[in-house]
Amino acid sequence: MKSKKTFQRIAAVDIGSNAIKFKQFRIRRSKKLYPLELDTFKRIDLRLGQDVFETNRISEKSEKRIIEELKKLSKKVQKRNIKWAGICATSATRNALNGSEICSKIEEACQTPVNILSGKQEAYYLRNANIRKIENLNKPIYVDVGGGSTEIYMLNASKELYESFDLGAVRIMKGKDSIKEWEKLKAFLNLLKENNADALVGIGGNIRRIFKILEIDKYNPLEREKFEKIRINLSKMPVVDRINLYGLAEDRADVIVPAADIFSFILEHSNINKLFAIDWGICDALAYEYLNENLS
Repeated sequence: MKSKKTFQRIAAVDIGSNAIKFKQFRIRRSKKLYPLELDTFKRIDLRLGQDVFETNRISEKSEKRIIEELKKLSKKVQKRNIKWAGICATSATRNALNGSEICSKIEEACQTPVNILSGKQEAYYLRNANIRKIENLNKPIYVDVGGGSTEIYMLNASKELYESFDLGAVRIMKGKDSIKEWEKLKAFLNLLKENNADALVGIGGNIRRIFKILEIDKYNPLEREKFEKIRINLSKMPVVDRINLYGLAEDRADVIVPAADIFSFILEHSNINKLFAIDWGICDALAYEYLNENLS
């Protein structure tokens, strides 16, 4: 039998294609359903996908900044005696020819392992997203639209369906998506339709921002028709107007439309008419995996 650990806080990092995200959680031992409380969140604007999807490499400038930023975070974590739940890298890093080399340098600088997730691993991590319970959902699909890829997960009875696609907001914006990948996504959505998927639960900053623009609570449903209206409106606006009118950050204002286009495609080809948004991400998944392994 495992002995219970005494740590009170854990931290995780997601090295994504559009940004690096750091989350620090406080463990609430009295809360069995959702025992993690977000303590600190930091988003570092570093668009690795811009390098990788154009040159197949992470630039020296980006490499230097990643290591500098993660070294600073690592020092804070060590100083406060916080346990690392994990550092992981996703689409841009796994596609980069020098991705493994840079992760080795991060490991050396932070004295912490860095895991480059496969697309399938990233999709499978969505299985824990249903901890964020939304009432009256029967067979939802969980969709995480990132900068470089999109992951989908569905649980139907005991059958798990999950997949990753090289279709992300930055990748599309750079014109690096392929017809073959869209066809692959369409085929998977037909499978989900056969399994009677009835709602889409969106994950990622872009879908949460659309809910905020519409002043809809994340855990309340957004009808597909209303979603399409705001998607079309945003697509017609210059980026500067999206920033001024909706207060979007510059690195959000340009990618929000290609991200919305992915959600639109998924809604259409899965025949789903309502969507939700939740606060969830790879950092949350890493934290829960760590809890399951160390507090059981």
